[in-house]
Amino acid sequence: MEERLTHRGVENTLFSHDGIHDSQTHLAAPSYFYQQLAQEIELNKRTGETFSLIRVIFKPVKSKGHVLEGMVSAADILYFSEALKDITRKQDCVARVGLNECVILIRAELENVESLLSRLLNSKNLTVDNSLKVSCSTVQYQVGEKALTILNRLDTVSLSTR
Repeated sequence: MEERLTHRGVENTLFSHDGIHDSQTHLAAPSYFYQQLAQEIELNKRTGETFSLIRVIFKPVKSKGHVLEGMVSAADILYFSEALKDITRKQDCVARVGLNECVILIRAELENVESLLSRLLNSKNLTVDNSLKVSCSTVQYQVGEKALTILNRLDTVSLSTR
């Protein structure tokens, strides 16, 4: 599992003072994402409307395609997050939940989720001039599932790459 953003020290805060946005990328902060996930589960109980989660992991690569263990540069993270916002819809909740990990909460039918997943894996903009390797996985909410259960299931699903 990727290092979580909430483990950073006070001297290096990664979230705006309101706790809603990641201050580096302006994507949703983990606390806001978890709140949105809980609301979506409650909405499903009332309306039966389905939703899915897409996990997106990005790692730096060398020119020959080998994944590096080092950190992604701040500029690459910013370019990646802007490209991610361009690919997704405004109503999708896109959150940065790890140093190199984002989760998208998408309210849509499975075929729309698959379409977004395909766009994510094939987008040239997300790779920031081929300096990043992008991997994705997705799960659909199952009736009665708790937030932690669906997140654990998302963590165990195999990642796809292009």
